[in-house]
Amino acid sequence: MIQWKQMLFCIFQTIRAVPKPYNYLSLSICHFSTQTYKARRYFDTLQLVKQLEKEGFTKQQSLAVMQALQAVLEESFHDLTKTMVTKEEQERISYTQKVEFSQLRSELQTLEKNDLTSTRQEYDRILADLEKLKRIFREEINHTLANVRLDLNLEKGRIRDEYTAHELKIKETDTRIENEINNIKTQAETIKLQIFQWLIGIITGGGALVLAYIRLIT
Repeated sequence: MIQWKQMLFCIFQTIRAVPKPYNYLSLSICHFSTQTYKARRYFDTLQLVKQLEKEGFTKQQSLAVMQALQAVLEESFHDLTKTMVTKEEQERISYTQKVEFSQLRSELQTLEKNDLTSTRQEYDRILADLEKLKRIFREEINHTLANVRLDLNLEKGRIRDEYTAHELKIKETDTRIENEINNIKTQAETIKLQIFQWLIGIITGGGALVLAYIRLIT
């Protein structure tokens, strides 16, 4: 009888010391129904009563022990089932998680689409700016080239005009020099003719004097 008392005491202590499962284990526990639990028998109560009577307990004591043991077991299992989830709760949690995941995926897709749209718009804007800069640079280059060509043409025209003016001056100078040379030649011929005439006059006068002198002598 002492052994049975010790065994019952150990059973009570063990049942009361059963730890409650953590919340993260509750989702993996099988589906639970409280109605099935309340109608469940955890051990053979009649066999326990008979065994206690064999060990010297009275029937009233055996029933009291059996009821106390059953009450402790029910309380322990009731506390244990508080941390469990029912099938409906598990389905609700699963549905909520699916909805939240769907919302998250939708938000991520929306963000990705918005980012892609924003990136594409930024890319298009940069391309437009580059095209605008290329057009501006091309216009500036063409304008600069046109100004350079105009300046070159003007410079060529100015050089051509200066060259023509120099040519005219050179021709005028050549003409003036030729005229001066011709005038000098004419003057030289005139002087030469005058000198020749003067020499002829001198010779003629000298000859006349010589003849006159000869006549005087003779």
